[in-house]
Amino acid sequence: MLRVCGVPEDRRREWLAAWERAAASSMSEENRFYAASPRELGIHSAITTLESVGELPEYVDRDFDFQLRNAIAANVPDRGSFVVLVGGSSTGKTRSLYEAVYNLVPDWWLIHPTEARELLDLKNSPPSKTVFWLDELQRYLGSHPPLSFECVRALMRRGNIVVGTIWPDQYTAQMAARSPGADDNDDTRRLLRSATVISVPDTLSPGEMTLAHQAAAKDSRIRMALETRDAGLTQVLAGGPALVMAWEQSPTAYGRAMITAAADAHRLGVLSPLTEDLLAEAMFGYLRRAQRVRPREEWLDQALPHATRPLYGDVSALSPADAGRAGTLAGYTIADYLAQHLRRVRRTTPVPHDAWLALVAGVRGLADLRRLADGALARLRYRYAERALTRLADEYDDRAAAIELAELLVRQGRFERAVEVLRGWLATAPRDRTVGSHLSRTQELWQRVEDLRPAAHAGDQTARDRIDGILADGGVCDDLRAKAEAGDSVAEERLIEHLVERGHLRELRERADRGHQFAAEALADLYTAWGEVDLLTARADAGDEAAKLRLPKARMADDRASGAESEVAELRAAVDAGKPDAGEQLCALLFELRDEAQLSAEVEAGTDGAADRLLALYTAMESHPPEHLAQLRAFGLDADGEPFTPDPTPSTPPLERTLGWPTT
Repeated sequence: MLRVCGVPEDRRREWLAAWERAAASSMSEENRFYAASPRELGIHSAITTLESVGELPEYVDRDFDFQLRNAIAANVPDRGSFVVLVGGSSTGKTRSLYEAVYNLVPDWWLIHPTEARELLDLKNSPPSKTVFWLDELQRYLGSHPPLSFECVRALMRRGNIVVGTIWPDQYTAQMAARSPGADDNDDTRRLLRSATVISVPDTLSPGEMTLAHQAAAKDSRIRMALETRDAGLTQVLAGGPALVMAWEQSPTAYGRAMITAAADAHRLGVLSPLTEDLLAEAMFGYLRRAQRVRPREEWLDQALPHATRPLYGDVSALSPADAGRAGTLAGYTIADYLAQHLRRVRRTTPVPHDAWLALVAGVRGLADLRRLADGALARLRYRYAERALTRLADEYDDRAAAIELAELLVRQGRFERAVEVLRGWLATAPRDRTVGSHLSRTQELWQRVEDLRPAAHAGDQTARDRIDGILADGGVCDDLRAKAEAGDSVAEERLIEHLVERGHLRELRERADRGHQFAAEALADLYTAWGEVDLLTARADAGDEAAKLRLPKARMADDRASGAESEVAELRAAVDAGKPDAGEQLCALLFELRDEAQLSAEVEAGTDGAADRLLALYTAMESHPPEHLAQLRAFGLDADGEPFTPDPTPSTPPLERTLGWPTT
């Protein structure tokens, strides 16, 4: 503006200074960082003792403090800074961030937005000398619209400080693409990659513990925390043990049911406040029949006082959250430490049917519903994923959800409904080439299946297998198979990769026996991983060179199997800590060990890749009848973990039209 108006460059600094004074005059001293309440900034209320003084216990210096403060101050005020602390619940990350900012720029302005839109509104004319406080960063990344890379860069260009905190699993989820070809979170990944990321350990180092013991001489709260052996210092300070006790020793079944429902919702990715109605609907699945008879109002009357009762300070299992206006209640959120504890305790416990239904119908917000859909898909709970994806497509205009929903419907042989979903999207966005391409593909597959149906019903096993394969993978292997038979070596190699991923040993063996080198090598690799020395020896004796080369390694597989227990435990701990790729590595190892029970447990935990590996193991071991396995691939599991069998309604065609072929 000054440049356009012709203000000389040597005078612009005075004008800019006046502009900043004018902007500052509209803010009161209450908007300074030093005036902010630590509790409002997200620092957990601490336990209290008779001797405790002040809102916060004595701060124990952390090993990463120097790195943190240097990252915040390094480019201020020239280019600003963007720093994110990654750590579990109640590990002290928010307190350390508060101390660092307070130490460096206590008199700067503070903006603590409730949603990303507030920051996006400031993008074109940001203030200066301001701290943008984004505790629980995932709320801003998952809001609608989400926080963008360009927005944060614009704030930093004024020399501001942008800081945030996030849990490890949520950081990993945001950094990982949701599915091949999905570009919805590319900007989020770019944003997180631009941050200075500092890891906050779950436990104190020996040096930090020494400082904690020194602080305990002055602060009775730290002294009490150090005397508690069943949780870490920072967790105890946040009232961790009392929170766990509130769940384990609830005076009524209704209190325990409410806390468990809130914890399971959090485990499935629902991070926004849960309304009383939603909690009551979800509680139904956690109560015995006799307990359900009482009026729902009585459930809430018994559950809420216990679940929201302050334990230490104002730490409680569930805390009320406002709806953005004075005197409003959006719902209740579960304490971070308790949510993380119950995530470990209930890691592989199925979520009840009524809780699933309540969540997929009652959750509001794009990000929560998206995570809920992903959690259902990862756990093979397709009936709930379908409802969540439908809502995402219809209520939030989520194109990716519409495509995923159509793919799920194709897998179930529900072509008419899949075409209806895609056409519905195209009716509002007729130039959407991506959806148009998926519609054409769906119609092509539908016609292909219809062409094969007469032969399949006449008892042609090859036609039946082709239909089942088309439904299982959207025709991918069927297409590659045709190209491979036509002499396309690249298609042949890709086909073999898909067959291995899906556990199709029978076709791998057939192709290897016909002299296909890729198939022979893949089959030998699989036998080697499984330690199948006899099978490899038989193939080697028959002249299979790939088998001969891998025999020595296969004879060592027993040694690995004996030490696999510790490897599995380490990988599972890495999964729980949110480390990238740990889930896929764990599931690949369990597949090699042919550990069906542990793979099933990982499916219940929603571990990435567990569902595909379990289905591949079933296929490879031929432990289920083909028609049962086809049904499992298509319709997944019910809430209790048993295979789900849909009713033959118009929207869900009879099984004999899709998977359960009649005998002839």
